[in-house]
Amino acid sequence: MTAGAALAITGLVLYIRGRGGLGTFGKAKAMSHTKAGGMKLTHYRDGVMPINQRVGIIQDLVWKSIQDPRMRKIALKVTKNCPARDGECETRAVFNFVKKNVRYTGDVGSVKMGRNGPVEGVDLFQSAFRTLEFGGGDCDDHTILNSTLLALNGINPRMRVTAPKGGAWQHIYAVAGLPKNNPSGWVALDTTLPRGQAGTEVPYGKKRDFVA
Repeated sequence: MTAGAALAITGLVLYIRGRGGLGTFGKAKAMSHTKAGGMKLTHYRDGVMPINQRVGIIQDLVWKSIQDPRMRKIALKVTKNCPARDGECETRAVFNFVKKNVRYTGDVGSVKMGRNGPVEGVDLFQSAFRTLEFGGGDCDDHTILNSTLLALNGINPRMRVTAPKGGAWQHIYAVAGLPKNNPSGWVALDTTLPRGQAGTEVPYGKKRDFVA
């Protein structure tokens, strides 16, 4: 979740352009569409978007990912060694799988958007399957993938957005509701951290949790 333009990828790919950090994009309006490599990219641009609208883009991609039968197959394979109904084991399995197979990588750096265009970065959003296919993604993409794998194993996922003390929203990661059928606590799955395990969180000044 970075400043600059934004782009989201599924079989469809959302592409949002604008200025500001997480929580500063406006209600985006489609500008154009591009098709390449079996993917559709939808380009947007706007200036001011509240955090709930920005998170809404990520929620849409989680829902699209959950409906992808390829992801159901992957999700069950990830947890195949866990005992039935063992949500803690499944949560750890999801964390370890994503940590092993998806590296953290930033979005597109600032480029000139056409000969007469502005110089801006591009913020990418991609579906769970695309993140696995590409083998990398930022915190948005890790959140979409982790939330999808949790949900497809019957675990309720939420998405936690955080900010440093006195700062703007700048990070997001999935949290898993445990126990599985009646959650009383939430375990962080921040697979973008260089070290740590399920449950590890970087200290923050404020947070907001959203249903995935």
